[in-house]
Amino acid sequence: MSKVVELIVPNSAEYHLRNPALNLTGEERERVVRFSGTYECEHSVFWSPNPRVLVLPLGWNRQWFDDIHRTLGLDPAPVVSPARRTGLLVEDFLKDGDAQARLRGLLEPYDAVKLQIVGPTDETYLLAALVRGWGKAVELDHVGEDSYWASLYLDSKISPLDLARELPGINVAPGMVAGNWVELRGGLKAMTARYGKVIARTLFGVAGDGSGVVRDEPGAVEEFLDNAGRDSFFAFPILIQRFQEHAEGVGCPAADILIGEDGVEDVVWCALTVEHGYSFRSVDVGVGALPPEWGERLTQAAHEVGAAAHKLGYRGWMCIDCVAGDDDRLYITEINARRSGSLHAGGLLRLWGAEKELTLSAHFMLQVAEGTTYEDHIRPVFEKLWADGVRAYPTSVRALPWPDPIVAVIAAAPTAAEAQAIVAGIKEGIDARTAAAGLTAAADSAYGPGRA
Repeated sequence: MSKVVELIVPNSAEYHLRNPALNLTGEERERVVRFSGTYECEHSVFWSPNPRVLVLPLGWNRQWFDDIHRTLGLDPAPVVSPARRTGLLVEDFLKDGDAQARLRGLLEPYDAVKLQIVGPTDETYLLAALVRGWGKAVELDHVGEDSYWASLYLDSKISPLDLARELPGINVAPGMVAGNWVELRGGLKAMTARYGKVIARTLFGVAGDGSGVVRDEPGAVEEFLDNAGRDSFFAFPILIQRFQEHAEGVGCPAADILIGEDGVEDVVWCALTVEHGYSFRSVDVGVGALPPEWGERLTQAAHEVGAAAHKLGYRGWMCIDCVAGDDDRLYITEINARRSGSLHAGGLLRLWGAEKELTLSAHFMLQVAEGTTYEDHIRPVFEKLWADGVRAYPTSVRALPWPDPIVAVIAAAPTAAEAQAIVAGIKEGIDARTAAAGLTAAADSAYGPGRA
C-alpha cells in the first residue's frame, strides 16, 4: 500500500487577491495580505489529524504549536516556512529553493501527496506540478485546471442570482447590477425609494469589506458614493439588493459543503455573527448553531447549490452565506468557492467524531491588551481549562505583537450558548491576567477578513 501524506497550504491571501476584477491597493491590500496571509493561516493546524506537512508563514509560536498538538493528542506536524518576500504563501514558497528542498525531504518517505489548500489559484497548480516533478502522485482537494473557471464564477456574488433562476429552492433578495457610476447612483436612488434600505456589494469583497448599507435618507446615496470612490474594494459591476431584515434570535446561516466526484458529501451548519448587517465577527459551527427548522432549510439549499456546482465541474470545499429573513425565508447572499475560515471547527468535530454532539464557537478577533503574550497571559488561562477537560483552544496568536493586538479562540460544548460562555470566560481570564500585570486594554478596532 502506498504511503500518503497531506500537504496543507493555507493560501488564504492569494485566494482573496486572485481575481483580476479585484485590484486592491495600499493599506487595504496590505491588510488582506497581513491578516489572511499570516494570522488566519494558523487555523490550518486544526484541519486534519492525518500524517501531514504544513506550509506556514514565518512567525508562528512554537510553544503554542506544541501545546495544541499535545492537548489534541497529536504528534506535532513538520512545518516548512518560506522566506517572506511578498507575504503570499505559495508565491514565496515557489521563490525559495531552500524551503523547496526542505519540503522535498519531508515528502521523501511518501508515494502520494494530498494537496489541501484554501482555494485554487494559478500558483497552486504550479505547486502541484513541482511536487509531481519530485516523482510523487498528487491528489488535489479542489478543482482541476480545466474547471478553474467554475471556481472563479461561483465565487462571484452574481452566481447566486443565476442559480436562483434555475433552482426553485434558492431565494435571493430582489436587486439589480450596476456597471458604472451613473447606473450606480441612479440604481441606489431607485432601490432605496422602493425598499427603504438596500445593500450594495462588490462582487469580490472580503468579510464585509466592499459592502455598504444605504437608506432612503437625504444625502445617503452621495455619502455612499463618496466613500466608495476612495475604497479600492469597490470595482464594477456592483450588486444592489434589498436589505433583507433578519429573523430575531437567529444568526446568519451558512454552510460548509464538501463536493466530491459523486456530488455533495458533507454539509456543516454554521451561524455567523455580523455587525451592521454584513460585517463578519464570529461563527458557531455544528448541530447547535441553528434552530432545527433553519438548519433543515440550509441543508436543502446546500444540496441544491452543491449539485449545481458539481455539474459545472466544481470539486472540494465551498461555503454559502445566507440570511434568515424575518419573512421566514432563507436567502442566499453569496457563494465562497473555497474552504471557509470556520473549517478548522469542522476539522475538530471530525477529529472527535462529535458532529452530532457538539457545537463550536469560533471568535477570530478577541482584543487583548498591548504587551499580552501567549506564554504569560493566554497559556495559563487555557491550561486551567485543559486540566478541567474543557475543549477550548487559541487558534491564532501571532497578532499579539501587532498594534491593537488580537487573538483567535474556539470552544466546544453541547450547545452554542455554552460554547459562547466559555469564550466569554476566556476573554475575562486573559483580561484579568493582563490587568494584574499592569497592561493597558486596547481600544476597539476592526480587523478582517475573518471567515468570509
